[in-house]
Amino acid sequence: MSYSRPDEIWSHEPREAAPPPDDDPAWEGSEPPAEPSRPVRFRMPPFLRRPARGEGPSAAEHGGATPVHSPAADGEEEPGDHTMPPPTPPVLHRLPALAATFVIGAGLILGSQLERPAYAAGIAVLQFAMLACVVWTRRVDGALATLAVGAALAVAVDWAAAGWAPVSMLPITVMLAVAFQAAVFWQLLRPKRSEVIENLGFTMILCIAVCGYTCYIALSRLDSAPPAMYSAVVAAGTAILAARAVDLVMPDPRINRQVTRGAFGIVIGTMCGTASAAYAGLVIEGPEPRHAAIGGLLVALTAVLTDLACGYMSAARRIDGGGTAPRPVIDIAGPLLAFALTGPVVYLLSAYYIID
Repeated sequence: MSYSRPDEIWSHEPREAAPPPDDDPAWEGSEPPAEPSRPVRFRMPPFLRRPARGEGPSAAEHGGATPVHSPAADGEEEPGDHTMPPPTPPVLHRLPALAATFVIGAGLILGSQLERPAYAAGIAVLQFAMLACVVWTRRVDGALATLAVGAALAVAVDWAAAGWAPVSMLPITVMLAVAFQAAVFWQLLRPKRSEVIENLGFTMILCIAVCGYTCYIALSRLDSAPPAMYSAVVAAGTAILAARAVDLVMPDPRINRQVTRGAFGIVIGTMCGTASAAYAGLVIEGPEPRHAAIGGLLVALTAVLTDLACGYMSAARRIDGGGTAPRPVIDIAGPLLAFALTGPVVYLLSAYYIID
């Protein structure tokens, strides 16, 4: 079953027939009939009653109480309850996530065959898109500072990954530490100190995600690492694609009622990512199938859970009443953040485990 939001219609007691007038001949010579006993029924308070869509109960049906105003009766759209579980989006609204996953995965693999400046420019585009979509989804206070720190860090680490010789993660780590200090300094200068810890933590996570995309540039410069990187990227992309595709067919049961993601998709996606990494180890010369399968399991699980985290992030903001991004932005932000946070895992596995 898929979650919908049907209107709640409260049943009302039928109106009883009015007593006959005093001059009714049926009452002559006898006492008027006693009023029949009415069963005691629970009545909802007036402020909790919700009329049916398009109709408003009259005062007589409420026993003389003032009827509840229905915006739909006046031709206005009734505002939805943001705390209710959202309905399952249509199929067409869930296709952008599949397209974004395919484009990102293919770009990371095919772009590594280009020159370093061109590949670094493509990675920078992914970094800027990830920053914009995730910040829009989270709707964090002080978003301008988060975007500024993330964009400056993206330009700096891409330059270091493409031009630093020999290939090393040391300059990227140093620049990441400087970005952390800049984020802390900006939080101290803010006139509004609400949600400082939450904003600082969110900025640091985005800085790590920015550096995660830079790991693909560093891996493309190593001699024996690109084949291992290909198998890891295939595992991450296959896991997200399989999870999203299964959600199209089996959207229920949900992992959480407020998040429109099915439980079967997460499990099947992780299994498909592991199998695709093992198959890539057979086809691509470099990693052994056994090592590729173990590494693919870790990469696929990281990618699927990070993609799912964007759904939880959006649901939390919606329930709190803070608002969130439109549905296509949320769907695209999931794969963008998933490939970003998968980058450090891919680098460690490719450089120290798979290629051995």
